[in-house]
Amino acid sequence: MLTIAYGEECEDIVGIEPRTSSFAACVAMLANPLIGVRPHVPSASPRTRRTQLLCAGVYAPGVGVSREIISLPAPAVLRLYDVDTGEPLEPSGDGPAVVLAMDQATVSSRELFQLRGVRYELTIDQFIDAPDDSAVSTRISLTRLGEPTGAHRLRLDYGVDGSAENEYLGTSDWLTARHYRFGQSVVDRTAFTVDVDAAEYRLRYNVRVEQSGTAASSVVCWRHGLQGCIASVTMDFNSVLQHRIATHWRVAIDGEHSMPDALSGDFDVTHIQSSHLDRWSRIWSEHDVTVQTAQRRTDLGIKYAMFQLLQHGVGVAPPERGTLSPARGLTSTYHSGATFFDTELHKCMFWIWNEPGVARALIDYRYHCLEQAREFARASGYEGARFPEAANDRGRENGPHYVLAYPEQDIRREWSVHEVLHISADVCYAVNKYWKVTGDDAFMISRGFEMLLECARFAASVFKWSESRQAYVVESVMGPDEYHYHVDNSFFTNYMLRWCLRSALSLCDRPGFPGLPEGQSKRWQSIADNVFLPWITVGGVVIPEEFEGYAALPDTQLRSDKKRGPQFADEAERESAENLQNFASQVVKQADIVLLMSMFPEDFSTDVKRAAFEYYEPRTVHESSLSYGPHAVVAAHLGKTSISADFIARASRYNLDFTPLDDYSNGLHLSAYAGAWQGLVEGLAGLDLVADQLAFRPRLPADWDAYHFTLEFRGRRLRISVIGDDELEIREGGRQLPTEHGQDGYICLKEGHR
Repeated sequence: MLTIAYGEECEDIVGIEPRTSSFAACVAMLANPLIGVRPHVPSASPRTRRTQLLCAGVYAPGVGVSREIISLPAPAVLRLYDVDTGEPLEPSGDGPAVVLAMDQATVSSRELFQLRGVRYELTIDQFIDAPDDSAVSTRISLTRLGEPTGAHRLRLDYGVDGSAENEYLGTSDWLTARHYRFGQSVVDRTAFTVDVDAAEYRLRYNVRVEQSGTAASSVVCWRHGLQGCIASVTMDFNSVLQHRIATHWRVAIDGEHSMPDALSGDFDVTHIQSSHLDRWSRIWSEHDVTVQTAQRRTDLGIKYAMFQLLQHGVGVAPPERGTLSPARGLTSTYHSGATFFDTELHKCMFWIWNEPGVARALIDYRYHCLEQAREFARASGYEGARFPEAANDRGRENGPHYVLAYPEQDIRREWSVHEVLHISADVCYAVNKYWKVTGDDAFMISRGFEMLLECARFAASVFKWSESRQAYVVESVMGPDEYHYHVDNSFFTNYMLRWCLRSALSLCDRPGFPGLPEGQSKRWQSIADNVFLPWITVGGVVIPEEFEGYAALPDTQLRSDKKRGPQFADEAERESAENLQNFASQVVKQADIVLLMSMFPEDFSTDVKRAAFEYYEPRTVHESSLSYGPHAVVAAHLGKTSISADFIARASRYNLDFTPLDDYSNGLHLSAYAGAWQGLVEGLAGLDLVADQLAFRPRLPADWDAYHFTLEFRGRRLRISVIGDDELEIREGGRQLPTEHGQDGYICLKEGHR
């Protein structure tokens, strides 16, 4: 059974067997900003073994895409068998148990074996040593249970093999590629070093294996042909009931450590683990989110979401050229390790309020890819900077133009590469939000203003004048709703591009902003003043239309009864989505209008937001994990607190509850987790900036007793506790800060404490 736990609270997720082993290994993923490691999960299937280790920045020419993150081998337990006969130990008794302890950032597994009437228990505890080091420690214990019926000498092989591979587009196991080969190695008695040569990198694995607590075992390391290196630990159970082993391994890129370094010195796994636990205690004290409710799954879900986000971001100095945030982090090769707009609209929003340096690193990646964005704009007939819909490690478009299906031999066209035009505006939204929250003027002068200007230049070149509309239009695009393409005047796209223009124009007179010729400024203003936005009337209220002509499409079956996972009405809808078909009805994958209203809540009246939410939500499949967070935000703003709480739970528990269990390959949906945080903090707590000050409009769902979270705001770490509707407490350290009710129902810090 896979169990997630935080302190005394725990929840069983799934029984572990070959078909679920890939899902369990993914959910129990361990990571830091440098590496993502699948922990030891018993009954591993071939698909489970294909994904072992991902290293940040290690990419290669891809299968079906120009670039993909490489699935690399990781040192692990390979075999357990009788020394004298070679007979493997067989699983025995109850199924294996794996526990992810989120408060400790460790994964422990336990499984029972038997050999000729003798039972054994194997336990493995694993953790990543530090957030700024690609190092992993493992404790292994093998215990003989009960009275022996014979004397056994057992051997455990621990090492590196070559079963890690990339699947086509990260999900199709019928086409795989191996982007590495084993190179030079050095072997000592209890340690080995092996080079792994990838297409553009040389990685060096330094592996140490030590026995502890008994002299009745021995360690021998040896080279195993083309399949890497192995450390064999021989354990004599004639007089000893338990053998304990500690392993420690590090992967360095491009020979950062010389080979002899791995074979010298000792490591103290007890000290390393103590430091690891202290570090995570501090991390949780600074970032913990707690929901007090009788529904413990809600609290464990939000803690799981926080844990995976924190793993991927906290504790490492960002690289000079910024940080690429793959859509699935370092948990899967799905989407080939490319980044999408959800980084800016969800993950960036989380980090801006938790660790602003991480948010800046994500934006820095876009800045250092500005020239590639300019090239992409020119190549597609535009000006300025066009950031790709799917950007790879080199900042270039990485989405597939066609998708091959097998064995049907069907080729499907993927239009998002050409038709998604809102990404540059999304990047500008993150830049503006970062500036607004942090007040980092130096960042804006050094790069932020340039990014805004280049993206505005792109936006201006996208709009075309329509004589029939007497307005500027954008034709044949795809918005965030991927069920409809070749559409004209996507409300989301037109609105975001117009906002991008207006943002740049509002800064023209600001010191440090690059100059804008007066003629160009006037032209941009004319475009911004005359952008066509489609509207429809619903129940007497005029609301944004998903895109021009959407309302004329045949209506769809309304999703009134909320079911587990995506809300497909029938198998035909599901197949259409899987086949990337252009839907001919009003069903949407994720509602662009709800997303837009979550981003600009003050731009739409309460009546418009309510009518739009009640119109679009029943027509939304929520197939995308990105859908739940924005719906949680808007529902909260409308006072639909129970609905908001449900969307928060769905977002935070997306992988725990909704993803397939059989041969899972998709990875963890980190932006859904960030969306859950947004639903809680930006939605229910009503977090905003008013007159450059923190402000809240807190709401408490009926079946919640309270909820708590932390924020970092301009150098201050604040603990927020919502204890009722319009009731909250703000603490800094151990001190409660006085609050007052301000304009529009906001609660702010009292003057003198801001």
